[in-house]
Amino acid sequence: MTRVIAVSTRLEMASVGPPIKAQAGVQRSVALLSAAFSRARYHAHPADASHSQRHYRSRPHYHSPLSNPCGILGRFSSHPSNSQHYDVIIAGGGAVGSVLARLLLDDAFGSDGDGKGCLRRPLKVALLEQRSSPSSLKDLVGEEQFSTALPKTPSPRAYALSPTSLSHLGPSVLQSLVRYNRCGIYDAMQIWEHDGPAQLHFVGEDLEGAVNDGRLIDLNRCLEGSGTDKTANPLDGKRRPWLGAVVEDAPLVSSIWDELKSDDRIDLLDNVQIKSIHAPSPSTMGNITPPPPVHLSFIRSNKDNEEHNISADLLVAADGANSLVRRTVGSFPMMTRSYGRKAVTCTVELESNMVRTAFQRFLPHGPIALLPVWNSRGDAPKNGGEKIYANVVWSTTPSEANYLLSLSPPEFISILNQHLCLGPNVNSTLLPHANQGIPSIPIFPTIAKEVDSLLRTANMALTMGTWTESPSRNYFRMPPRSVGVASPILGFDLSMSHVVTYGHGTKGTPGGYTSPRVVLVGDAAHTMHPMAGQGLNLGMGDVKSLANLIKEAVDSGMDVGGTSLFLDRYNDERMLKGWGMVGGVHGLHEIFGCSGSVSGSVADGSYDSGERSAWGVQSMIGYSRSLGMNVVNGAPLIRRALAEMAAGATPKGFGPG
Repeated sequence: MTRVIAVSTRLEMASVGPPIKAQAGVQRSVALLSAAFSRARYHAHPADASHSQRHYRSRPHYHSPLSNPCGILGRFSSHPSNSQHYDVIIAGGGAVGSVLARLLLDDAFGSDGDGKGCLRRPLKVALLEQRSSPSSLKDLVGEEQFSTALPKTPSPRAYALSPTSLSHLGPSVLQSLVRYNRCGIYDAMQIWEHDGPAQLHFVGEDLEGAVNDGRLIDLNRCLEGSGTDKTANPLDGKRRPWLGAVVEDAPLVSSIWDELKSDDRIDLLDNVQIKSIHAPSPSTMGNITPPPPVHLSFIRSNKDNEEHNISADLLVAADGANSLVRRTVGSFPMMTRSYGRKAVTCTVELESNMVRTAFQRFLPHGPIALLPVWNSRGDAPKNGGEKIYANVVWSTTPSEANYLLSLSPPEFISILNQHLCLGPNVNSTLLPHANQGIPSIPIFPTIAKEVDSLLRTANMALTMGTWTESPSRNYFRMPPRSVGVASPILGFDLSMSHVVTYGHGTKGTPGGYTSPRVVLVGDAAHTMHPMAGQGLNLGMGDVKSLANLIKEAVDSGMDVGGTSLFLDRYNDERMLKGWGMVGGVHGLHEIFGCSGSVSGSVADGSYDSGERSAWGVQSMIGYSRSLGMNVVNGAPLIRRALAEMAAGATPKGFGPG
């Protein structure tokens, strides 16, 4: 039975294909006949594959009767007709939602199930955005990079994207971002701690095995011959695999919308205010009769306020952590946990270049990161009046974050340099002193002192031992000093969340990433601590997985939203990936936050002035963490495996990425 839920909140949204009322067996038979007919008409032999795809691309206005029963809409729709039906509606036109739309429209050449190529039935997609349509990338950044004028200051609202996530943007979007100098590429990363000698150094060479095996895309190759080949490291002129790139939100979304606006198969609806959602009940999944389509009604705040009604085979909630779709449908229980931490972020001006290196130092109350962003002359060394910028993300306690937010820009820069521009330290005393519980036998304090010295020396020796593996990789590089604040200093609370399932997947039980004809992606399904920079990367994994399953359903002639087959596969895959990533980042937060209970303040740097426990528990935990970092840094196989995991490479044994 269809539930009717009325809302009067603003949102951006989308919808999908037509309702199917046939019995399951009849539905499957009709689908197979339709697929067979499509193969007979549009089948392309390998020798003719390129010709067939060119033929398809030359007919951008072709629409399947199934996907567009109400006619063809314009590229950017200002007045969608009432009762318009879509294959997929995407609620949310930000980074995650727009990338999903691009992926759905990206590949017109599918598989017919026999290992042969055929033209895929075009999908009819709607992308609904609450805000106004973003400006084009050219209008957003202007032509400043080709003039002597300085560009606008980079925004602190930016994402650290992995190579795999960058590949989901597509070659043309990536080339546009690099051409307009809006990618802060990094091929090195340095991580160290405040209370020990351990360091972690990741470099592009750690990913060469995955690139050579075809398990990770070579982004340098994507830019070859495009006039945007700026991928050589200015430090030594080498072209290494990227560890990632920092991209601002506005240029990222603008570049994707630029590509979507040129495709007639999608309706881009901005300034949308959702008035009601009619969503199938969870109990309808698994019935012989497929659940009815999702129905939406909305108005356009910049138009005539006329109410529009649309429907879809699949509604995708990509509308953020406070998702209206998730809350309105009501069948997606969430687990949330506050970290008791707050992040402070801003853009700063540096006195020297970062040489494509991302820096992260762990303090007792949280990490502080310095991330490369685009600059006026890309990676060129600083000279003359040109400015070099970077983004700062500092996670700490709410009280310390509020203190940082209250500082003047010069005071903030002083505190930042005081806590970031420091090298590795030595481990604190590990074993208790004679007055902290050691028996009053004279030899015991002596033994404790010698063992303590041996343990700390061994960890320091392990740190120094990695320096001989590759001096260009393992030597410590001091982060450049900041000389000024170049943007507003922003703060936001940190928490983790993830959808959960109740009742172990029994029929009609809510939970997980899916409900009949409704799917969650991105922050609508999960949020996490920013310390590993994996939040948007996990959302990119969601949309890539969902796009692949939708295309598979279309190739097989099945209704992706009307059967649990594909939705269950998506839910199982993303629940595993999501909980694995969210849980892993949460574990890192707990491990590196083990010294967060010591007294001291960011204001005076007196982190280590507090009293330790009687048996040095904090010191022993810190020593174990430090030793573990050194072991990882000195073990190439482990280090490279971690680098490949963060980059999104396909694991060995699972085929090319």
